[in-house]
Amino acid sequence: MLTTRQNRFLELLRSYIQLHGDSPTLSEMKVWMEENDWGPVASLNSVKQYLDALAEKGLIERESRKRGITLTDGEVETKKIPLVDSRVSCGSGSAFIEDTASDFLEVSKKLIRNFNNAFAFRCEGDSMNEAGIDDGDCVIVQPQSNDIRDGDLVLANVGDCGIVKKFKRSGDTISLLPQSSNPVHKPIFLHSSDEGAIVGKIVSILKS
Repeated sequence: MLTTRQNRFLELLRSYIQLHGDSPTLSEMKVWMEENDWGPVASLNSVKQYLDALAEKGLIERESRKRGITLTDGEVETKKIPLVDSRVSCGSGSAFIEDTASDFLEVSKKLIRNFNNAFAFRCEGDSMNEAGIDDGDCVIVQPQSNDIRDGDLVLANVGDCGIVKKFKRSGDTISLLPQSSNPVHKPIFLHSSDEGAIVGKIVSILKS
């Protein structure tokens, strides 16, 4: 199952291949999207996330070479996971899911094969657009992950609201860093004693 924008991306990819006789590079696909009324594309990582989604859903295959995209009609096994909306209060762990799940998303089992209790979180705003997460995108979260490292993207519960940020630890300070082209967004700092506010690790991004 494709979202509306994923389906539109697939159609643009198909039209590019039909017109040019070959698949595009990330840069060429970004330009192609903007030339075909998509609107500004924040980064090449945004293009990559759409390709990742199509690959996970069996609709394209990719080789490790330039222009290595091939359209397919494949099918993949899927699973429903809880969808948490960013506009509701947040808890942590299983309570986070039970209290705030508003719907379910059907995703490829490849995305969650090694992650127990994974759930999806719908993001709002542009504070992570340079990490390829735009307004309306969903992220898949592995709750209470024990392997969070500097540079990982995490979902945190701050002020009774779920936020997605880049994780960094320095001594007793945990920094939650925006990755945005909009300078209005500022880092959030927590003490190491507040580490329980980290709900989980972002393991995948689903473009809207």
